[in-house]
Amino acid sequence: MRNTVNVLMGAVLAAAALACGGDDEGGNEDPGFHNPTAGSSGFLGGGATSGAGASGSAAMGGGLPTGCADGVVRASRLTPRVILVLDGSCSMSTDYPSNGGQSASECVNSDNSRWAALRRALLDPNTGVVTRLAGLVEFGLVVFGTQPDCPLTADPIIPAINNLAAIEGSIGQVPPGMFTPTGAALDYVYNNLIEPVVPDSDMGAQIVVLATDGEPNSCDNPETNYGPSVQASQLGASLGVTTYVISLANAQGEFHDHLQELAQLGAGPNGGGELYEPTTPEQLAADLELLIGGSVGCDIALNGEVDPNAACQGTVTLNGQPVPCDDPNGWILLDARHIRLQGAACDQLMRDMTVSLSANFACTIFNPD
Repeated sequence: MRNTVNVLMGAVLAAAALACGGDDEGGNEDPGFHNPTAGSSGFLGGGATSGAGASGSAAMGGGLPTGCADGVVRASRLTPRVILVLDGSCSMSTDYPSNGGQSASECVNSDNSRWAALRRALLDPNTGVVTRLAGLVEFGLVVFGTQPDCPLTADPIIPAINNLAAIEGSIGQVPPGMFTPTGAALDYVYNNLIEPVVPDSDMGAQIVVLATDGEPNSCDNPETNYGPSVQASQLGASLGVTTYVISLANAQGEFHDHLQELAQLGAGPNGGGELYEPTTPEQLAADLELLIGGSVGCDIALNGEVDPNAACQGTVTLNGQPVPCDDPNGWILLDARHIRLQGAACDQLMRDMTVSLSANFACTIFNPD
């Protein structure tokens, strides 16, 4: 028998563990396994896990050594954590694009505003990135400003799977106002909403998306002050967080350079750090799709280790169809504890809400925890 991992990406995600069975001394087949249990999960599985125990005697036939390990094998998709940090200042009521017009100084409800474009890009019932990915991404949210409270205008939304309703309820039709305490808001996020990185954990990427249109100031001083935002971004980088910066204003001069610095810090030590400057609502939506959708990958974590030298002796299937090993459109063993689907296989996993993935490894090459 084989240690087996079955993952149903969709309404059900399940994992099963089969003991290494064989014939006992009396010639009877060892029935040493339990049926997998299944649990409900969100859109495309949302990273949930379920497992079944295994028991039975050590294998004695089929060329397998005695003492072959048995136990619970679980699989889970690595789930990214994305925290949206949205500028709630009154300038977000400015028409978008502004076409050189004066920035708004009052918070108003306008279908043509930067705030409305941001809200649609995130929450449109059909195309919003949070609407579509809430079952795959742990979304969190803070809206920053100075009304009614500073730096956060309301309680933060703690990152979690299926947080769409909570986020919808926290992004109103009108930005709350008034000013732009960006540094204090980022400092709060990095200190309170980021999980510590534990060695050898199966934590997904932690990402902050900052969307702003105003020069930063503070809760008690409306004068521009870049220092707190830089310091907070340095803290985020030290925690291993990737921070993307989206400018919703036609930033120029020192302000543009400041946002570019934040983007550079947010990219971490490997560089890159593109500042995203969409000029239309359509481009804003595309940028958010790129940044957030791109965080959802095709990595599957196992609670055990596969022998890298024998990984391709295992089998991986999608909807019962074999997926080739070490193939650009198949799967690879990313490391001893992780499978990665690539190319066409990854595309199928991402687009098919009911796809089932099964990974099977003989207990001679898989050691469960």
